[in-house]
Amino acid sequence: MIRGIVIGHGSFAETLLRTAEQIVGKQELVEVISNSGLSCDILNTRLEQTIEQNNTNETIVFVDLPGGSCTISCYNMLRNREDLNVICGINLPVLIEFFMLRDKYRANELAPILVKKGKESLFRLEKK
Repeated sequence: MIRGIVIGHGSFAETLLRTAEQIVGKQELVEVISNSGLSCDILNTRLEQTIEQNNTNETIVFVDLPGGSCTISCYNMLRNREDLNVICGINLPVLIEFFMLRDKYRANELAPILVKKGKESLFRLEKK
């Protein structure tokens, strides 16, 4: 099973995980990281420690938005870990899809599926 790490600003990551779990049930092998009150260096260290805690499972890191300290920390990790998959712009449909599919694919196969889901889940609702 692929492990997930959700990293974001404030309580976003925790709230997103709890909301997804209300829909699909309690999940294993998922951690959240908040940047609240953390310098970039401490955030880098926290992310690195979280990734290293469980080196037996493939990991996909989900970042709340494509910019800022969370993304910079993930980018720094990619410099040394080319096998790491990072998806920027996480939303609820993507996280739910991850939970539904993470035991059926390898991380590098699942990442493009999740990006596609993210693009499909954003649309303008119009009256017909």
